[in-house]
Amino acid sequence: MQLLRRLATIGALSGGGYWFWRYLRPRHSTLVLEDKVALITGASSLLGKALATGLARRGARVILVAQDASALDVLRRELEPITSDVLVIPADITDEQQLQGVVRQALEHFDRIDVLVNNANLMPVGQLHDQDPAQIEHALRLNLWSVIRLTQAVLPQMAAQHQGYILNLGSGLGRVAAPLFSSYVASKYGLVGFTDALRREVEGTGIYLTLVLAGWTQGDPVTPEIEELIRQRSFLVEPPDVVAERAILGLVNGENEIVMGGALAKLGVWAERVVPLAVRLYWRWNLTPHWVAGMSKLQSER
Repeated sequence: MQLLRRLATIGALSGGGYWFWRYLRPRHSTLVLEDKVALITGASSLLGKALATGLARRGARVILVAQDASALDVLRRELEPITSDVLVIPADITDEQQLQGVVRQALEHFDRIDVLVNNANLMPVGQLHDQDPAQIEHALRLNLWSVIRLTQAVLPQMAAQHQGYILNLGSGLGRVAAPLFSSYVASKYGLVGFTDALRREVEGTGIYLTLVLAGWTQGDPVTPEIEELIRQRSFLVEPPDVVAERAILGLVNGENEIVMGGALAKLGVWAERVVPLAVRLYWRWNLTPHWVAGMSKLQSER
């Protein structure tokens, strides 16, 4: 009986290790960004700007999408010296007609979209009963619905050219169910599942998906006060340039999933999968009034 238990343990560990390796191992990618056309949503945010700049520096022609037309125009002027073509499309991609207009204008201008970067994001924070239902609905439409619809809209063209790359900017909260972020977690869990399922659906077609589980990122909603509160919990707050470069590198190298946010964030993702009770106990001990008050001040849209 003892021998059987040992064999079962060895088998479980070996199987788990093999699954983990197969799930996270990079696939071969031939992506060279020179002259590729990349569409970036949420381009007016600091992370969006960093993504657009990183892609442009590698030779990509970029399409900048966000609601803030003036911010997009400033970014366009910054990018023009380093890329051959920049298209600005001010739009609210939670609106179906405007979303369709984005794809139509992009294809009219460039004839194709090689890389779709789903970066637009809204983060409702706080006790669920205190949150505005309209904001929750808007977050779900921006974080998940618009990603599905934009991807759906560009897939036929990518399939026709037998090549396409989709970079989904998710969150570590797409794998870890953190309190105070329930509606945001719902949207990011949905994004993770959508990415995983679609990756299997398009396997062998020349279309590839990379998912970034980002941690806390400097700028935009993270004020110095919030950043200090986050660091007190030993979480890493990363500059947007670092997140963007890692995301683009993962896209080029053909990685399926990238976990960012430092060692504690990576441990949290692992623990939620393997020992969820430990994560539950962590939040029971750490969901203090100080943390609740601090996080309730955080409302972000990128």
